[in-house]
Amino acid sequence: MNAFGNNLDGRLQRLEAKNSRLEEDNNRLREENRLLKLQIEEFRQKFFKKDIPPPEDDDPSHPPKKRGAPVGHIGTTRKTPDHADEHVDVRLNQCPECGGTDLSACQRYEDHYQEDIVLPQVRVTRFRHHFYYCRHCKEVVYGVGQGELPGSYIGPVAKSVAAFLRYQMKIPYRKVRQLFRELFNLSFVPSSGPGFDQQIRNKGSPLYEQLRQSLASQPFVHADETGWRNEGVHHWLWCFIAPNRVIYHIDRSRGGKVVAALLGKQYAGVLISDFLAAYNQIQARKQRCLVHLLRLIKKWQVYFAGDRQRYQQFAHLKKQVKSIMALSQQMAAKRPQRFIDRKADLIAQLRRALRVTVGHPRADKFLRKLSGRINELVTCLDDPQICAHNNLAERLLRDNVIMRKITFGNRSLYGNGQRNHEVLMSLIQTARQLNLNPLTFLHLLLTKPAAAAALLLPAPASSR
Repeated sequence: MNAFGNNLDGRLQRLEAKNSRLEEDNNRLREENRLLKLQIEEFRQKFFKKDIPPPEDDDPSHPPKKRGAPVGHIGTTRKTPDHADEHVDVRLNQCPECGGTDLSACQRYEDHYQEDIVLPQVRVTRFRHHFYYCRHCKEVVYGVGQGELPGSYIGPVAKSVAAFLRYQMKIPYRKVRQLFRELFNLSFVPSSGPGFDQQIRNKGSPLYEQLRQSLASQPFVHADETGWRNEGVHHWLWCFIAPNRVIYHIDRSRGGKVVAALLGKQYAGVLISDFLAAYNQIQARKQRCLVHLLRLIKKWQVYFAGDRQRYQQFAHLKKQVKSIMALSQQMAAKRPQRFIDRKADLIAQLRRALRVTVGHPRADKFLRKLSGRINELVTCLDDPQICAHNNLAERLLRDNVIMRKITFGNRSLYGNGQRNHEVLMSLIQTARQLNLNPLTFLHLLLTKPAAAAALLLPAPASSR
């Protein structure tokens, strides 16, 4: 009996050990399954449109909504121009219906206004420089004509239009060359396009550096980054936006040293960004993008889709974050009633929501990190100028993303294309922030750099 009992005990221990291993394998497979579902959801959102379910009351048997304006909507037409550059009397000698020629004029007439464009033609200007001898400096001198770019065979209007098409309309150099040849009858070699950009960059580099150095003194800065290529090597394009200032910087690094180089290791303003660790390297008040936080929370909801309790915990956290965003938006328009009390209540509720543990190592670590940086989630409630999101930086990165898809980045061995992109895109977007016409600004930058600089960086008023 003892031998039989010992045999049963040994078998029981082996079964218990096997059962324990199976439970561990089962838990591991469940974890891997959740991670795979999360990755599938991320790829689906990245490559496909959002899956918007039809409303519950949607009945396929009902006819679709009628197209066009709703009933009672007052229609409008294009506004009548306030002037006419050309007047044409349209008279008849023959009836357009029957071909008859016995026509008598009526007192009635009707005006039809039509707006069109006049394609510009190449205008050749000969600047004849007359030389003079200066008795003061003992030199032979000559002047520069109005609108003349010394040593340049293509004028400032054509160069500014080419740069506008390249950096504002995202047209590749060869397409710009084709457009100039077919619309304007102006030809130039393919290498001239980058040369135009470099000439504008040389004029605008001092202004770019002034804008860049002024970032550290601004009350707040939006920051974001995206991938970039230079000669096939991966870089990062950084975007920093302050009031009436937009700075782009291309760097190999995605680390905190880039942020410190532009803002300083101790920034006195508020840094608005996502949760990239590089932004932790400088000392500053921070506002993390709450829209990014909502996306992270949604990933955890997808991860815990089969766990009702944990799913509801993250749904509650999502509700608190949305409440903070709503109060911040109300504050930007007009300070709401009982604002101090509502602000304190929301922060307290958020703090309690972040202190809850869900019994999952990675999820609890995520909540602990947020709890340790809770002040960076509610800075938007201290100042109406501080946004709860980083939408501005993402929108101003969008033009670069589109350009990257078309041009695949820069192809310059010595960094000229990269530097051209930094300077020209920064100045164009800064001009747009100031409601200036980018094309007009580029022309002014080529011909009168000091006047262009005064538009972007007005001189401070002198105190008396």
